[in-house]
Amino acid sequence: MKTFYSAGLSAALLLGGLNSVQAQSQRLSGPGGYALGTAQALVQQLENQVATGAARRTTPTVTLRVAASQAFTGQVNYREDLTKTGEYVVGEIQGVPGSSFLLRIEDKTVEGNIILRKTRQAYRYSADGQGNVSVQPVDIDKVVCVDYNKPVGYQSPVQATNGAARAAVVSLQSFPGARGCVMLDCDGYSLPAGTGWNNGNAYNAASPNMTDANVQAMWELVSEDFRPFSINVTTDENVFNTYPKNMRMRCVISPGSGSTIAPGAGGVAYVTSFKTNDDTPCWVFMSDPKSGGEAASHEVGHTLGLSHDGRISPNEGYYTGQDNAGAWAPIMGAGYYKPVTHWSRGEYNSANNQQDDLAIMSGTTYNVGYRNDDHSNSTAGATALGRNGTSLSGGGIIERTSDQDYFTFSTGGGTVSLNVNTVSRYGDLDIVARLFNSSGGQIGTYDTAGGGNLNVSFSVSLGAGTYYLQIDGTSSGNPATDGYSDYGSLGTFNISGTAPAPSSGVATVYKDCNYAGTAVGLPVGDYNLAALQARGILNDDISSLTVNGGYQVVVYENDNFTGNTLTVTASNSCLVNNPLGTGNWNDKATSLRVQTASAAFSQQLEAEAANVNNGMTVEACSDTGGGQDMGFVDAGDYLVWNAISFPTTGTYTIEYRVASESSGGTISADLNAGAIQLGNTNIPATGGWQTWTTVSKTVTVNAGTYNFGIYAQTSGYNLNWVRITKQGAARVASAAEAADAAPVASAIELYPNPVVDQLLLRSAQELSGSPFQIIDHWGRTVANGTVSSNGVNVSALKPGIYTIRVTTEGNIQTMKRFIK
Repeated sequence: MKTFYSAGLSAALLLGGLNSVQAQSQRLSGPGGYALGTAQALVQQLENQVATGAARRTTPTVTLRVAASQAFTGQVNYREDLTKTGEYVVGEIQGVPGSSFLLRIEDKTVEGNIILRKTRQAYRYSADGQGNVSVQPVDIDKVVCVDYNKPVGYQSPVQATNGAARAAVVSLQSFPGARGCVMLDCDGYSLPAGTGWNNGNAYNAASPNMTDANVQAMWELVSEDFRPFSINVTTDENVFNTYPKNMRMRCVISPGSGSTIAPGAGGVAYVTSFKTNDDTPCWVFMSDPKSGGEAASHEVGHTLGLSHDGRISPNEGYYTGQDNAGAWAPIMGAGYYKPVTHWSRGEYNSANNQQDDLAIMSGTTYNVGYRNDDHSNSTAGATALGRNGTSLSGGGIIERTSDQDYFTFSTGGGTVSLNVNTVSRYGDLDIVARLFNSSGGQIGTYDTAGGGNLNVSFSVSLGAGTYYLQIDGTSSGNPATDGYSDYGSLGTFNISGTAPAPSSGVATVYKDCNYAGTAVGLPVGDYNLAALQARGILNDDISSLTVNGGYQVVVYENDNFTGNTLTVTASNSCLVNNPLGTGNWNDKATSLRVQTASAAFSQQLEAEAANVNNGMTVEACSDTGGGQDMGFVDAGDYLVWNAISFPTTGTYTIEYRVASESSGGTISADLNAGAIQLGNTNIPATGGWQTWTTVSKTVTVNAGTYNFGIYAQTSGYNLNWVRITKQGAARVASAAEAADAAPVASAIELYPNPVVDQLLLRSAQELSGSPFQIIDHWGRTVANGTVSSNGVNVSALKPGIYTIRVTTEGNIQTMKRFIK
C-alpha cells in the first residue's frame, strides 16, 4: 500500500526531552551507533505511530530516536507498506527547514538517513546480519552533495524559443549496449512521490528548453568523462528504460534555483544511489553545456560512490583547480573554470581526498566496470590503420591509466604525417604518440606541451617498411602544483594522416630483416631477375618477406628459377639461418615465384646433387643461364633424389634442362626405385654440349613423399636440372608487366556509422560478391561472407568497435572501422 500525505510544516519540534537546537548537534560515541532493536520491532513501532496519526485524521508523525536522550519528530509525507515484514517512510523533520528523512525496512535489510542541511548534520540507519538496527551520525558529504554552488557570475544560456511546447530532445547514445546507463533528462521531469527528494513529495521539474546544439554539447562532455566505463550516456527515455533500476541513473537538468529540491544549488545527488533499486535521480540546475555538463558528471560521480575533492589548506570543500600551465581541475571539485577536468586521486598539494575515483566507479559495487580494451597493448596484435590511397585513419579509446593502443602501417618510403586528436571539445585525453620501427625500436616521442594542448601532430621521413604507432595518455606540468598526472588522462582519440602507399600484393619482400628497408608488394606470379629488377628489387637483396594466408613464395638462388630453393608459407622476419642444403637465405634470392599454396608446387633438383648408380661425371657448366654444375649422363645411368614430397594428388609437369650434340636420346622417370613408372621423354639433338633446351612430360602422382629417379634409356647428354611443377602454378611475369603500377585499393565508405542492423558500403568499384571479414577489437574474426547488394547484415554482432576487411578484384584488401 502506498499512501501520500500533505507536506505542511509544523512549528513543533519533539526532541525527546531536549528542547534546544543544541540537541541537534549532539554527537554519539562508539563505532556501532545507537541501537534501535530489531528490524521487525522498528516496523511495528512505525506502523503503530502512522496508524495513530491516521486515526486522528492528522498528518502522521514518527519518532526518530538517534540517542538515548535525543529524538526527532518526522512528518511522514509518503508511506509504503512493504508486506508484513517491511515499511518505507519518507518525510521531513518538523520545525527544521532544509531537513529530510528516509527509512526503508525490508525483512532484515535496513537503509535510510536523516539529513539536516542547514547545520550540515546527517545520520545513517543500518542493520547487522541478524536484523538488529542502529543509527549513527555520519559526515553529511557521505550521504548527499551539499553546497555545490553554480559558477561565480553564472548566466543561463539562450533557450529554445518554442518553450514548453518543444519536442523531445535529440536522441543520443555514447555506448549502446553498455552494462550501465546515465540519462541526461533535458525535457522536464515529473518526480513521483516516495523518493528522498522534496521530503518525499512529488515534484514537477520544468524543462530547461535547451537547444539541440546545447543538448549535444552537454552530452559530449558527460560522455567523454564516462568514456572509460561500460556506461551508455543517453538523452533518450526509451533507451534509459531498457536498463534495470539498479544499473541506471537519471540526471535531471532543470532551470532555476533548485526550488525545494536543493535551493540555490548548482546540483545535488545522493551518494552511492546508482546501485539502489528505486530510480532516485540526481539533479543539475544549470543548462549551459560547460557548467551544466561539469555538474552532471560531478553529481553522477556521487551516485557512483565518489566524494568531494577539496583542500585542507586553505580549508575548502571544492577545489577549483591548478593555475598556470595546468589549466586543470578535478571533476569532483569544481570544474567550471578549467578547460581540462579529470577523475582524480588527490595528487595536488593539500588535497583533502585521496580517493581512487576510477577504482571506485569501476569496482564490483556498481557492476559497470571498464569497457573492453579495443586495441592491443603491444606490437603483437597491433591494429592496421585504415588506408585509402595515401590517407591513413584509425581511432580508439584509452580506457585505463595503463592502457596503450598500438597500430601498424606500411609505407613505400618518404614523408609520413600523422595527426592524433581527442574530441573536438571538452576532451579529457592528453595524447602522447610514440613511433616504432618493425623490430620494435623506438623512433620518436611526440607530445604537445602545455596544459589544455591535448592533441599531437608530427611529420617524419621514413624508409619503406612497416611501422608501429603507440597512443597513450600523458601528463602535463607538475600534478602537485600546476598540472596533472596521466591518471585521468583517458578518452577518445582519432588518427588521420598520410603515408606513401607501399606496393600492393599477396606477398611483400623487404631489403632488410624485420620487415625494414625498401618494401615491394608482389601479386601472384613468377618473377625472374629482370621482372624483380623492374620492380626495384635488386639481385641478392631480399632479407625478409610477408606472405598472406593461402599463399607461398618459392625463392630461387639463381635466375630463371634455378639453383637451390626455399619455400616460404608464412611471413619470415629474417632469412638468416633458413638453410636448404648449405648456407642461409639472407641476400641470396635471384628469382622467385608467388603462388597460391593449395594449387602451386615447384621443386628443382640439381643434377650433381643426385645419387648415381653408374658413372655420371660432374662437370662445370659454362652456360650462365644454368648457374649450376651439370652432369654427363650416359646410357644406363640411374639418378635418384631422395624424399621428394608431392603435396597434393594431381597433375605434375617434369621438366629436364638438357644439352646433346648430335644424337639426342630417351629418358624415363619413376618413383621408389621403379615401383611407380612415370614414362619416357625424348631428348632432341641440340647441336652442342652447351646448347641447352628444356623438355617436359605431364604425369599424375598421388600425394606423398617418394624417392624420385630418372634413367638414361639411350645415348648420352648433359643434364643441368630436373624441375617438378604442379600444374596451375602461376606463369612467369614479364619485366614489362612487373613494371606496371600495382592495383590500388578502392575507397570504401561505410554508412550508417554507428550502425544497428545493416551496414551499407559505397565505392567506385562494384563490391557485390566481394568476400569480407569482420574483426573485433581482440583481432578475432567474428563474421565473414560476401557483400550483397544490400551491404552486410551486422545485427548479430554485439555492441562494440569492429574492422571490416573487403577483398576486391586482384586480391586487394581494404579495411575500414565501424561502430555497432
